[in-house]
Amino acid sequence: MRTKDVQRVEAVQQQILNAYQLDFAKHAPPKDFPKLAAIWHSIPQQLSKENSKFIFNQVKKGWRAKDLEDALEWLISAGLVYKVSKIEKPFVPLSAYADKTYFKLYLSDVGLLRKMANVSAGHILQKSGELQEFKIAMTENYVLSEMMNQYEAEWFYWKSGNSAEVDFLLQHDTYVVPVEVKSEHSNKAKSLAEYSKKYSPKLSVITSMNNVAFGEVKHIPLYLLWQIKKYLAPQ
Repeated sequence: MRTKDVQRVEAVQQQILNAYQLDFAKHAPPKDFPKLAAIWHSIPQQLSKENSKFIFNQVKKGWRAKDLEDALEWLISAGLVYKVSKIEKPFVPLSAYADKTYFKLYLSDVGLLRKMANVSAGHILQKSGELQEFKIAMTENYVLSEMMNQYEAEWFYWKSGNSAEVDFLLQHDTYVVPVEVKSEHSNKAKSLAEYSKKYSPKLSVITSMNNVAFGEVKHIPLYLLWQIKKYLAPQ
């Protein structure tokens, strides 16, 4: 930030990624190193799919959940990846209703996600249809990181068959807050509308590039998510 030199930032990010690889070799059981590295490197590609569910067989053909579960838990425990499990019935406590075999994996740092995907910083700022799915994944990763800084909890998302999906569910006090993520300016949230029709949430959130707006749905700009607790407090 002080130098405003993107190339220096890129170099530091690569150093961090290299250091993580060395940590895998140094601290994890030797037999798990290939699995840790394979899971780690598969995350950008898996998040960029239209259906970003984590699929073990896409880490390496022939590998199954039982082959990779120990390595995955090591990455989660180390705080390097975030696991977000699916929920179909969004009731309190959320953890009791989660399908923990059906989940997404996010990285602990959105900048490293971009670097690992080999997408240039300048390209992210361009309006490019070919990058749309990855930009959505990056935005979701950013939102999750911001919310995790304020809420120490497991995280979940809601999925209703193949018809609707709300990006995150936040257990705030004694109720569940659905959070829909948009990477640009947007007022459309069909999945959130379907969720609201089914469950009538006390609060719901859309976060995007739009300005702050309160009504039946709270619109919280992406750049203000670091204050989400404030915006969810009773007005």
